[in-house]
Amino acid sequence: MPLPWDTLPEACYFAQTPTQPIVVVGAGLAGCWVARTLAESGVAVQVVDKHSDAALGASGNPAGIVKPYVTRSPSLAMAFHAEAHRFLLQQLTRWQLAEAADFHPCGVLQLVHRAYPESAHYQCLDAQAASQRAGTRVGSHALEFSNGGWLNPHKLCLALLQHPLITPCFGDEVCSLAHIAEHDDDPRWQLTLRSNRTITASQVVLACGEACHLFEHQQHLPIVPARGQISRFALLPGSAPPASVINGKRYVIPDTHSVLVGATFERHGTHTQITDSDHALNLAGLRQLLPRLQVDTQAVEGYAGIRATTPDRLPVVGPMPDFTSAMELYADLHHGRTQERYPALPVKAGLYVLGGLGSRGIVTAPLSAHLLTGLLL
Repeated sequence: MPLPWDTLPEACYFAQTPTQPIVVVGAGLAGCWVARTLAESGVAVQVVDKHSDAALGASGNPAGIVKPYVTRSPSLAMAFHAEAHRFLLQQLTRWQLAEAADFHPCGVLQLVHRAYPESAHYQCLDAQAASQRAGTRVGSHALEFSNGGWLNPHKLCLALLQHPLITPCFGDEVCSLAHIAEHDDDPRWQLTLRSNRTITASQVVLACGEACHLFEHQQHLPIVPARGQISRFALLPGSAPPASVINGKRYVIPDTHSVLVGATFERHGTHTQITDSDHALNLAGLRQLLPRLQVDTQAVEGYAGIRATTPDRLPVVGPMPDFTSAMELYADLHHGRTQERYPALPVKAGLYVLGGLGSRGIVTAPLSAHLLTGLLL
């Protein structure tokens, strides 16, 4: 039985397709998947982002891994990621996004220090078999995800927004978000943009990554920024790229005559400057994963983004809690009173969140958007 603070509201605001566009703040993977999923359901969407185009924040990487997160024993996190991975592959085919997203189904090898138990989600390989599959020597056991690979998140976001019911509003930042109805249960919101233009909406989805804390309604969410940098290294003449994506403490993505290596992790880091020190860390990680792969030690290029992370590395999806009311309702929890006496979680009517995707947003965003759309409609 769900705990009161985990119980979603039963009220449905729409008995039919809404006549007013739903506003989505943020045009990264989270916002673009929400917008496209709503549009495919026949709902008009307005996407607002401060950048000049989609996916110019943390979702702007030139490549990212397509594979589920797995654990040694069954867990809720593993079950969610396995379903999210299956759903992503389904949507890439259903909405004909694979080519536009530059999806390479070359498989993924996750290197592990000791063997994992058998599972339907992967195939266990010893070091010799893993080396044969990779086309270069690896020094440990591996899990093979044959239906994995990599894609271009930036291109995917651009493709997701190509729908007649989606209206992008780029280059204009949301400065404030205010509930303008007289009653708390009346979902009417006003967004004020930096250009002084205002947008009124009955439903707003905040999908703005680490910037969520700029809105007072989200400041209590357990989302922490974390900077990450990836590096591109050119292959030396005569050196072939690995046959699949290699994933360990770092990852190596083969891209024709170069490899993309990442990613560094700097908790609370918020700058996006490319640093030589992070290039050096990625190069060291590459040499540890694939010691025989020959590359030019001078990085060709790099990309840095700010991820929105959570303590359990699972996304935050659903109605925005009314934290002020929740703190009052649950103030005496420490007295040990039974759960049954507490009401369901109070929420901000018409305000929703999809965030905290961390470094796994390529896989988790589509299913999260699907779940949120189901709640919205």
